[in-house]
Amino acid sequence: MILALLAAGLAAQHHPATIDGRVALLEAKQMLESQQIWTLRSELPPEALRTINDVQLHVQHDQEQEDKVRELTSAVAVLEQRLATLELALQDKAAVEGRIPVAPMQVAPLEMAARPRAAQRKKAAAKKPLARKAARVAEVP
Repeated sequence: MILALLAAGLAAQHHPATIDGRVALLEAKQMLESQQIWTLRSELPPEALRTINDVQLHVQHDQEQEDKVRELTSAVAVLEQRLATLELALQDKAAVEGRIPVAPMQVAPLEMAARPRAAQRKKAAAKKPLARKAARVAEVP
């Protein structure tokens, strides 16, 4: 099989004129390369194979992350363009109406004070056992 692929590769050193010939040459080249890779992998120790598999997994994960970053970057660029368009539209509208655009007010959240009675009850409950012990000690002659 390898000899047939090598013969096909050598015979087609001059690039074939037809697309089908070029495709066949590329397929033969890929088959030969994959055969060589499998031959090399079979000679490696198991630890090296595990390491290679781990590296391939990490590279695949990195490529997926890069794809996500690329997609998010393009989405941000589109959103920035939309925002700039909206700002221009609002500026034009405000100039026509004679008003100055104002940012919406930000309302601070209500701050609820802790229930004072509940906090006092907790403190009193914590002090009661100590007060009882002190009273007993004072009663003892």
